[in-house]
Amino acid sequence: MGRWRRPAAWQVYLALCAVASGVYYSFPYELVQSVVAGVLGMSAAAAIVVGVKVNKPAVRWPWYLLAAARACFALAEVVYWLQHISAGGDVFPGYADWLYLAFAVMLAVAVVGLVRAHRPGRDMPGLIDALVLSTGAALLTWVFLLVPYVRAEDLSPLGRAVSLAYPISDLLVLAVLSRLVTGRGDRPPAYWLFVGSVLALLVADVGYALLELSIGYTAGNIIDLGWLAMQALGGAAALHPSVTTLSSRSAPVAAGASAPRRRVLMLAAASLTAPAVLAIEWLRGMPIDVPIIVAGSTVLFLLVIARMDGLLRQLAGALRAVERQASTDQLTGLANRRRFHDRWAATLTGSTGPTALLYLDLDGFKPVNDTYGHEAGDAVLVEVATRINAAVRRGDVVARLGGDEFAVILPETGDALAGTVAERILTSLSEPFDALSHPVHVGASIGVITTVPHADPDTELRRADQAMYAAKNSGRNRVHHSSPVASLPDPGRRVNVTAGAGRNSDSQPAAARR
Repeated sequence: MGRWRRPAAWQVYLALCAVASGVYYSFPYELVQSVVAGVLGMSAAAAIVVGVKVNKPAVRWPWYLLAAARACFALAEVVYWLQHISAGGDVFPGYADWLYLAFAVMLAVAVVGLVRAHRPGRDMPGLIDALVLSTGAALLTWVFLLVPYVRAEDLSPLGRAVSLAYPISDLLVLAVLSRLVTGRGDRPPAYWLFVGSVLALLVADVGYALLELSIGYTAGNIIDLGWLAMQALGGAAALHPSVTTLSSRSAPVAAGASAPRRRVLMLAAASLTAPAVLAIEWLRGMPIDVPIIVAGSTVLFLLVIARMDGLLRQLAGALRAVERQASTDQLTGLANRRRFHDRWAATLTGSTGPTALLYLDLDGFKPVNDTYGHEAGDAVLVEVATRINAAVRRGDVVARLGGDEFAVILPETGDALAGTVAERILTSLSEPFDALSHPVHVGASIGVITTVPHADPDTELRRADQAMYAAKNSGRNRVHHSSPVASLPDPGRRVNVTAGAGRNSDSQPAAARR
């Protein structure tokens, strides 16, 4: 047999609330039900305060406001039952109504506080989704709950205002709850308990309103279970240890993360509420509320457009990120082999003058890996990339072709200037490297070629590779020039450069070699 585990405080509290609900319906006496409703509401307020004291969430004021709201609702329940018992029926509008409405406002403000604590910063997709859901709910509320009170002739102005205030306050609560539900971040058990608490309240309120507009509400109805569950789940949420996660900053999601399918379905259903309202009013023979339907349709249309624009921006950003990852060497941040070949072919195709290519292979790199490990070798490669980048011009393309091979594309560059850049790189690489606190020396053999416009990329690349091997065979750590193009002027000769030929270079001016 397994070892018995003592239930957690939130589980004990839910069990006690279930017993209280059983008493509520087992003894359908107004006095008993009023006491149970009041005690359960005050216990929820006390449970929230205790949960905050024990679990110590990072942001506490929303929970204290929730406790005050629960106490306000419990007081409203007691006042309602006292009025009901003393008057022999409902008293409307009465003192209890003001307490119920105050509870809704406090609840909405508290939920906003939780949203701000759990999801700080901008979350435009979540905000737009919440507005779509709220607008759709507002259109349905107008048809089923607001219109009957607006057109009722037996209500006093105060009674009409209070009757309209109830569904409007529920819409306010639903709007802020939608913001919490559609936002990004973690969803611990306390989150689900809290969301269930608010949903139970909204379901009970809608059921009460529909009963009042049809057969009438009777105290002790089954919908009272929604209000009892609202209190029980709210108290349990605060007692659950994961309430600290709900009240603290959540981890952000990737910018390109897609919305869950269930949310997409909810948004699609909310977007269809405008034509649904039109169809409902037409089928029921009601007057068509053209201004309301037009306004709701316009708002939903603009929100959907804004959401689509955000999705397209996310998709474009994700595609750019994928393209960068596919064309960038992850270790050094340089262009990778794929991007190099694309740029090399494009440069030769679009050039109007000579194009130079430097093909580099590091000398003495393998012993660094063998002696100090691949982590040290990676550190050297990163520093090599940094030094090569510093030695070339803006607009030149530096790529890592793989392993310890690098290439530099020099657009509109002749042989002399290409040799100067190569010598500058060679000089830079002659300085010692820090391989994880181990100073090492790494040189490079560099092959230099100069091409004409529209030359064959593969042929020229093989020529650069051969020039690099010629540098290695000549003693390493030097520059070797392949035969440059003689039919074109050399722009490099018109550029004032200060770097010299370098003592390890076997390059010479083009005229001397010819």
